Amino acid sequence: MLEHLNGKTINFHGSILAFEGLNEFVFNYIEGSDLGYIRSVQDEKIGFVVAIPFEYFNEYAFELNQDDVARLELQSERDVLILSIVTLKEPFQESTMNLLAPLVINVRNLKGHQIILPPSYEYEIKTPLYPKESGEQKC
Repeated sequence: MLEHLNGKTINFHGSILAFEGLNEFVFNYIEGSDLGYIRSVQDEKIGFVVAIPFEYFNEYAFELNQDDVARLELQSERDVLILSIVTLKEPFQESTMNLLAPLVINVRNLKGHQIILPPSYEYEIKTPLYPKESGEQKC
């Protein structure tokens, strides 16, 4: 799915937290991985590594509210791509993912929005990609 967005511009309408002045981000697929990179069109020094959270966390789930569905003009589940921002660390196995504030993208019209999940979901901003007890490595 990520490779299909390569080179496309997604309009987040200022919804990325702490970067409300930035709207458009170009998506770049990082070949040979399950990661992507979104870079601001307005400020090329600003960008984020992203990944599909379900690739790392099988039980990750949430429901979009009707306001988000309407804002993104979602017509079907096939229109939706969920990404999470990854904070890279050295070594990579200590990297974290923001599960509390996913990026929701309509792949049909390239509208995106960062949502903040309610506390009932109990997700964290810095969820380890590789829990220490599992020892598993995705990449």
